[in-house]
Amino acid sequence: MTSFILTPPQNIFYFPIWWYTKGFKNRVVSCGFNIKRAAHNLALKIMLRYLFQPMFGQTSRSGRIISFFMRVVLLVWRLILFAINSILQVAILILWIGVLPAIIYFIIRMLST
Repeated sequence: MTSFILTPPQNIFYFPIWWYTKGFKNRVVSCGFNIKRAAHNLALKIMLRYLFQPMFGQTSRSGRIISFFMRVVLLVWRLILFAINSILQVAILILWIGVLPAIIYFIIRMLST
């Protein structure tokens, strides 16, 4: 990959191109990584895998029932947190797409008055 150096006037015209190509690609990759990291940090796979396993080795009927419902509560809470994180990541992508036209619109509006 070759790199090239642009002069400041060229940077002004290249910036929107970068914003919607390489910059957007970097943002999509970053958001995908953040969603995967959130799933890992919340241990969703582990919670699903051990949903029916008794906690702390309590193999009695009451221990299994308590463990199951406790894990269901934890799983629901973690899924809510994961959904909030995913929605925020998608909102960041939408904001990334819309912020540049909004800035240009407000600059033109400010200059025209």
